[in-house]
Amino acid sequence: MAAHLLYHDFFRFLEALSRGPADPWTAYEEQYLRPHRAVLEAWWEQVIGLPRETWADRVRQARPQDYGLLQIVVSEGGLAELARETLARCQALLPLSPEPEMYFLVGFYSPDAFTFQVAGEWAVGVGLERFRSQKLIPVLLAHEYLHVFRKRRLPPPRALGERMVEEGFAIAFSARVFPDRPEHDHLLLRPGQAAVMRDYEERLWAAIRPMLGEEDAQLASRVIYGQEEHGRWPSRSGMYLGWRMVSEFLEREPGRWEAEAGEVLVTATSPRTSA
Repeated sequence: MAAHLLYHDFFRFLEALSRGPADPWTAYEEQYLRPHRAVLEAWWEQVIGLPRETWADRVRQARPQDYGLLQIVVSEGGLAELARETLARCQALLPLSPEPEMYFLVGFYSPDAFTFQVAGEWAVGVGLERFRSQKLIPVLLAHEYLHVFRKRRLPPPRALGERMVEEGFAIAFSARVFPDRPEHDHLLLRPGQAAVMRDYEERLWAAIRPMLGEEDAQLASRVIYGQEEHGRWPSRSGMYLGWRMVSEFLEREPGRWEAEAGEVLVTATSPRTSA
């Protein structure tokens, strides 16, 4: 089974919490952690990366009323089928065997989507706690599928420019899987944010190009995913520029994606990363 809907058991924890257990962590462990320990411990260690005491503290601060919107979102149903349909689209474009497992969980300040290893295999995770609808979930699944594809074949990127290219390929791939979606959906930006990126692209390059060779993971996180820093670049600038690098590469090499998708995705870089 490709889709694992862990959030059902999280809601069982919330039900227990509403009855006022003596220790919320005990209820959490019984209802949610124990049935999914391998997945949730992998998520905490690899994605969150904080002490286990922080995990317990966050559980004890949880309130059932904070998850009302999430319950509405998942009550729309169809997440398992949505995952299967997205996986089929991805496999048709870029076959991957074995196909990655997809885990829909509720965490505490998770990324909306991510890759992590479960029992030694790369998998896709979706942290549902901030979703207001299911609209972007297919795009996110396709994006992370591409990351799994590359992680199975390549060592992790180290320099900022390499990380940006990695994100650029994921954006370009989701755009091919769902070509009818607007560009800003694949960039995970609001329309106005995408317009700002286009208008100020050269200024963004001027600010970020000198750092492309840096191997500081915190710097990469700020440039690619983070919020504006000292007015130098807007949120997700690195993702946008990574997508532009990959787009330029694919424009220079028409037909390469369709003819040799696997090789392109594994080996391609952009001269702008070494500029």
